[in-house]
This record gives sequence, C-alpha cells and structure tokens, in this order.
Amino acid sequence: MTIEPYEWPSELSPDDLAAATRICNDVWAEWVTGEPPMSAGAFVDLERFVAPPERVVHRLARDRRGTVIGFGKVYWRDGPGTATARVYVDPAHRRAGAGAALGRALAAVARAEARDGISVEVAVGSAAEAIVRASGLSPDLIVELNRSEQRAIPAALLDGWRAAGEASPGYSLINHDSPCPSDELAAAFVGVRDVMNDAPRPEGEPAWTFTVEELRALEAAATAAHLDWWSVGVRHDRSGEVVGLSELYLPAGRPWIVFQGDTGVQPAHRGHGLGAWMKAVLHLRLREERPATDVVQTWNAAANEPMLRINRALGYQTVQRFQTWSHTFA
Repeated sequence: MTIEPYEWPSELSPDDLAAATRICNDVWAEWVTGEPPMSAGAFVDLERFVAPPERVVHRLARDRRGTVIGFGKVYWRDGPGTATARVYVDPAHRRAGAGAALGRALAAVARAEARDGISVEVAVGSAAEAIVRASGLSPDLIVELNRSEQRAIPAALLDGWRAAGEASPGYSLINHDSPCPSDELAAAFVGVRDVMNDAPRPEGEPAWTFTVEELRALEAAATAAHLDWWSVGVRHDRSGEVVGLSELYLPAGRPWIVFQGDTGVQPAHRGHGLGAWMKAVLHLRLREERPATDVVQTWNAAANEPMLRINRALGYQTVQRFQTWSHTFA
C-alpha cells in the first residue's frame, strides 16, 4: 500500500472523493446505527470547516491497485501542545495494516511539526483499540457522542427554561448569526470563549486563547463550508460583559442534523440557569425556523457532569463513546 498527501477533499479526483466519502459513511454507519449517508459535497463541507491558527494535514491510503482504502488527518493549533489524529479505513480492507500505516504517517507529521505528542479518538469496543494499544498509546479522556431528537424535546421544558432565564435579575441575552456584525460584538463573544478552557480536555492539550481575527477566519471557513452559525450570549447588565455563550452549526448539505458547539458560563455567574436559558432559546429558534431538523448532535467529555445534566434534560442520549489515546513524544 502507499500513503500519500492531499490538501483538501475538494482537490481529490471524482473517483477518489467518492471512495473517501463512502469510507466515511461506512465508518459512521458502524458508529451510529441508521446514520444517513452524506453526499460527496457534504463530506467536502464537513472537512472544510477549519481556519488558522488551527492547522490540518491529510493523508490517503491506496492498495496495490491504486484504490483508496483509507484516509486520515492530523490537526492542531499553532503554539505549544499536542496534535490530534483521526483515521478512517474501508471495512473491507481492515486488518491489512492501513490504519497503522496512516497512524504512523500522521504521527510523523506531528513530530516534524514539533508537537509535544499525539492523540487519537477510537470508538470504545472497536477493533481499532487493539491497534492504538499496540502502538504504545495510553488511554486518556472518554468523550461521548450525544444526540437529541429535536421534535421530542417538550416545548414546556424549553419555555420554562427561557422564562426562568428572563426572570433572572441582572442578565439579558444578546445574539448574532455569522458573520458577527461588528468587531466590538465579536470581541465580546471572543472574550467569553476562554471559559471553554474549564472543560475537561486530553492530557497535554494546552489552554486556548482566541482573537477577533481568528473568529473572522473561522466565519469565512463556515461560509465556504455552507454552514450557518448561530450564537447566543448572556450579558451581565451591570458590567456590560458577555459572561456566557452557546452556539449551533447548521450544515446546508445535511439539513436533518444540527451541531451544538460550545456552551459555557463564566464561573462567577454560574448557578443562575444561564446555560439552560441559552440552549432553550437556540432550540426554540431551531424548532421555529428549521422544523425539518431531526437531530441535534454534541460531543461531551464523560467527566463534564454539569453540561451532561443539561443535555440529559433535553433528551440527549449517548449513541457512541470514544476513548482518547495519547502519546507524548520523547
């Protein structure tokens, strides 16, 4: 087999893109029973939502006949820290070394880029666990893939959360769709995003900092990926500071699913139901403006109990668990 680089899925030949899309769909169908397949265009969009300072490098695996049998990527944010790899192998070509070969190639990229180490998320109970264990990686954070059926969330629950938030003294909501209409508002949302550093993260992953310039780059990437982006924040009225945020990503190529992005509240303002308020407002808007949405998906660290409590109340259920495996370079 051969391992070769490629820039983006959009630059693959039609046959190679079709093969990579099919492999991605096959792997997701193993992870989530009944998962609808995505089109090649939706796959391109999914992979395109990335912008500096995040960097991503792709690799493709071919068998001796030149057929695409797997692909993978490794990504990281500029600055000190580790890299994360993801590998997809055609189920019909497993146990032939493609996954291990892709993993070695991606680890070599991470080393060459002076990363501190590498981590990979593997579905719990899958055959890939044996590969990463044999590669010398150590188990780290467990991450849950959680989903909620949008139309099954009780309207009374969402209305109640919204009413409780509106009755909370000293706070008000502020919202915008991408792109953010002003740099001043963008800076306010960027400032509160640091709260996500409180969430559990894999060993070796540093705290992140954010800038308005990074936000603008990511907004441009969202547009290129045909992705709508809704953001809601909670403002502390006395200080004028945005102290919480929540967001949804809505892919045009897969209207049946919506992705829950970051949700967080600054520690000094927790305990007032602000996270539930923001989520309620977003879900109520989703119900009104995107009634065709079937599923809302989010990723949660299994140790993040405060956010899991809110999500469970919204009917989120775990459809797959992933073990993060990490290795620090010597």
